[in-house]
Amino acid sequence: MIVIHVMNDFTYPRFALSSLRERLDAMPAVVVTGARQTGKSTLVRDLAGGRRRYWNLDDWEVLDLARRSPDVLVQGPEPVTIDEIQRESALLIAVKREIDQHRESGRFLLTGSSDLLMMRDVSESLAGRSSYLTLWPMTRREVLGTGACGIWDHLLQNRDADWEDVLAGHSVSRDDWRSLAVRGGFPTPSIHMQRSRAREIWFEGYVRTYVERDLRELSVITGLSDYRRLMRAVCLRIGQLVNQTTLGRDVGLAQPTVYRWLNLLETSGSE
Repeated sequence: MIVIHVMNDFTYPRFALSSLRERLDAMPAVVVTGARQTGKSTLVRDLAGGRRRYWNLDDWEVLDLARRSPDVLVQGPEPVTIDEIQRESALLIAVKREIDQHRESGRFLLTGSSDLLMMRDVSESLAGRSSYLTLWPMTRREVLGTGACGIWDHLLQNRDADWEDVLAGHSVSRDDWRSLAVRGGFPTPSIHMQRSRAREIWFEGYVRTYVERDLRELSVITGLSDYRRLMRAVCLRIGQLVNQTTLGRDVGLAQPTVYRWLNLLETSGSE
C-alpha cells in the first residue's frame, strides 16, 4: 500500500497507484503530471523505497547540477525518479539520450506540476518513450482512506448485467456535498485542516504561489490582477460551456488574451 499522508497512524492510499505500476512495467519512462500539491511527490518518492535514486528540482543545488551536468543525474544502473522536471528542459534531452542507449521498463519516473503533455520540448523529447498519468486531487473515498473513486470504480469492474446488483449494494453518502466541495481534494486542507479559516489561508497561499511562481515559469504576464480576475470568473463557470468573447467582456479582457490565458490555465494544471 502506498502512503500519501499519515494522520493518527492511518495511511491514505491513492487509486492511481495500480495504473502507475502498470505503466512502469510497460514503458521506459512514466510522467506523472497534475496540479501542485495533489500528492505527486509523495506518491513517487515512496513507490519503490530505496531502489530508485530520487532527485527533486525544487532543491536549488539539484537544479544547478541539472543545468550544468544533466547526465550525472540520469546515468547509472539504478532506476531514477526526478521530481519537477519541467524546471530544466536540458534534463529531458539527457533522459531521452539515456533511454535510447539503455531502454528498460521503469527506467525513469518523472513528475511535473505543469501539464507536460502540452509543453512542446517535453512531448518531442519523450515521444514513444513515455506514458503519462495525471494525478488529480483526492476523491471523497480516498480522503476516507479506501483508495477508491466511488461507484463508477465498482461499475467498471463488473459486467453491465451485474450493475443493478452493484447499485443495490452501494450505500449512498449522506454527507453534505457543499461542505465536501469546500474542503476540496487537496490532501493538506481536506485531511489535516478541520477549521474553515485554516483552509481559506491555505488556498490563499496556494493561489499566490501559483500566480507568482508557477505561472512565471511558463509565460510573462504583466497584468497579474487581470489574470486572477479571469481565474475567479472561470471558477464561477464550472460545469458550463465557456464563451470566450462573453467571458472577456465580463472581465474586461480582449478575446485573444482570454484564449491565451485559458491555455495557460490548462498547461499549468489548474484547469
